[in-house]
Amino acid sequence: MILKPLIKNVLVYQGTTLMLEFMWDVPGYPLEAGCIVNMQIRPTIQSDIVICEASTTNNKIFIHVIEKLIEIRIPAEETAEFSFDKAAYDIEIEFPNGVVFRPVQGSMSLSLEVTRIV
Repeated sequence: MILKPLIKNVLVYQGTTLMLEFMWDVPGYPLEAGCIVNMQIRPTIQSDIVICEASTTNNKIFIHVIEKLIEIRIPAEETAEFSFDKAAYDIEIEFPNGVVFRPVQGSMSLSLEVTRIV
């Protein structure tokens, strides 16, 4: 089975909690407790630099099995440190049987924060 990733470009508001949600409803591959979801943000697709990493293992990504929902929450303290103009990201789901899908990918743009601690 080949799944074409959804292209979702995101505007990130520096200094606020980044909250994203994605539905997952693929027959034969239900979200379950054993799934691992990972996301990385990099300056470019080819870059070795990781701006931010979110996953189910670092408690920035949550799986809601009944709702078939993947929820991403990157704290405001982290987005306050973002300094890119544009960046690339993708999300991968790894199932307990080892199958990996990339349901979403895209670019991120940063809206700079004006109100900040001085």
